Amino acid sequence: MSSEPLTIVVVGAGPGGTVMVDRLIANAPPGRRLEIHVVDPHPPGGGRTWRREQSELMWMNSQAADVSLFTDTSLRIDGPIRPGPAIYEWAAEHGYDVTHATFPPRVIQNAYLSWCFQYIVTSAPPQVTVQVHRATAEALTEAGGRQRVWLDDGSEPLDADAVLLVQGYLDAAPGGVHQELADFADAHGLVYVPPNYVADLDLDVIPAGEPVILRGMGLGFIDTIVLLAQGRGGRFEPRPGGGYVYHPSGAEPIMYAGSRRGIPNHSKITYPELGAPLAAPRYFVPEAVTALYERHGPLDLNRHLWPLMAKELGHFYYHELFTAHPERVTLPWEKFLDRYDPAGWDDDERITLVEEAVPRREDRLDLANLLSPLEGLRFDDAEDLQRWLRSYIVANVERHADPAHSADLAVYKGLLVMLALVLDVLNQGLLSARSQAEDLPEWFQSVFSYYASGPPPQRLLELEALSRAGIVRFLGGGVTVTADREAGLFRACGPHAPGHVEARALIESRLPAPSIARVKDPLLRGLYDSGSITEEVLTGPDGTTYRLGRIRVENGRLVNASGAAHPRRFALGHWVGHGFAITGFARPGTNAFPFRIADALARDLLTEITYPAAAAPSPANSVL
Repeated sequence: MSSEPLTIVVVGAGPGGTVMVDRLIANAPPGRRLEIHVVDPHPPGGGRTWRREQSELMWMNSQAADVSLFTDTSLRIDGPIRPGPAIYEWAAEHGYDVTHATFPPRVIQNAYLSWCFQYIVTSAPPQVTVQVHRATAEALTEAGGRQRVWLDDGSEPLDADAVLLVQGYLDAAPGGVHQELADFADAHGLVYVPPNYVADLDLDVIPAGEPVILRGMGLGFIDTIVLLAQGRGGRFEPRPGGGYVYHPSGAEPIMYAGSRRGIPNHSKITYPELGAPLAAPRYFVPEAVTALYERHGPLDLNRHLWPLMAKELGHFYYHELFTAHPERVTLPWEKFLDRYDPAGWDDDERITLVEEAVPRREDRLDLANLLSPLEGLRFDDAEDLQRWLRSYIVANVERHADPAHSADLAVYKGLLVMLALVLDVLNQGLLSARSQAEDLPEWFQSVFSYYASGPPPQRLLELEALSRAGIVRFLGGGVTVTADREAGLFRACGPHAPGHVEARALIESRLPAPSIARVKDPLLRGLYDSGSITEEVLTGPDGTTYRLGRIRVENGRLVNASGAAHPRRFALGHWVGHGFAITGFARPGTNAFPFRIADALARDLLTEITYPAAAAPSPANSVL
């Protein structure tokens, strides 16, 4: 065994960093000592986002059966499998009242992630050591070919062969319209809360009894209304026949909620599929994408890929409907598929086929209505809009709890497959610059979150109760928020109902977009200011430039302002550009994308520092 250990500094100890530590341990080269230093001011495992110090009212939006931080035999990876329990299995052994169907509070998720980190570290082979540094990485320099990480606790800097940044979600100073609204609020004595993580918000600045506008109706919105209602002493009581009655405490504000779509994310589905499993995608497959790229060049997500994706989602949906509920269709699945194969998603032939084979309208997949239920609707007054949305929410929860509609779950699973394939298309550089900058973050990720990443059903029923109690008022979709300088107030209105609302407080109830140019993290701030890292900027064929806000990388390596990739500095996560991947925990038994990309990157990093001349050119252009 060589006397000189290989040394790696991992900056970030949340779920993404923990998975990377596991993959580095799993792939540690035999015959060499490996030292891993993990740097994060928050306790390892949960990191900042999943830290213990947050309200127990904040829940996960995943059922416990879908949460694991460990690799399993379903994975197609080159590295060794190091199995471990999913959260519900761990909870049963540690005295928590969590079943596979539970939506655990985040504090329990923190306990699980903390245990996972300790288990991963203590089960490492003897030649691997892991040391945790509860500090913030302030700077990254280089000396004698070694990387040097400086910490804010005054301790000696860490020298390493390589540095891996897995920092997850980061803070950025407000910019653009958010800075303008913040300046307006300061000038008029108003309250403006820019996009942020709900656990980090100071909601005490929102006064009781006054109107507050919430822009955004995703998961951050759900957490915010829970904290402003139940978190201020309000109480939900189950009511006969289902749903809840809300008993106000008097400390709540009146919350006016709107967004582009105007609808909260779909309720999580709580039943299993009933039909025969679908073996694989049939239309949105790598061969079809390659053929499109050869024909058109860089691909447009909406124009080129969505027709294939929509048809594939229909394939998932109707396969489940035909195999699980054959009494509700008029054709055998094989005959339906023979006619479905040659038809495009928007073709009259497909529409006619579905009408013939699926008699009931409610059994047909209508993606346009599914993704934009308020499109084209106009209500005579605001109360009609409230009643419509309450009815919609209750119907959505009931449908997603009813296995008679198990084809909806097939769409959810299809979207998971679509996400992995879209990320693969992105990582291979096949998407156009405009689609990467606009369609992916503003449309596709929104569609995915809206249908596949919704809240627990109880939270939506509580939202409906808050609406009936007059604590939440819906503004609908296409909401416009302006700064009324004459009145010195925020004003919000939408096209679905007449009127507007004025308020002295505005909350942007959504996560901030990445912006490396405005990042607050001291390590990244220093690297960016010195030109050691740079923003990913794409150029379209017409010369239009698109700034993505993310850190530019090539093959997982940080790229400097001169365009050179650093061989010993790596990055992965939400703020990372080309090579972007989801990090952290995932559903067990699904050949999960986060574990595959983490394993590939760990192997590439270790090869780089162990055998520099033999380093792989890429951790994985395609990991599917």
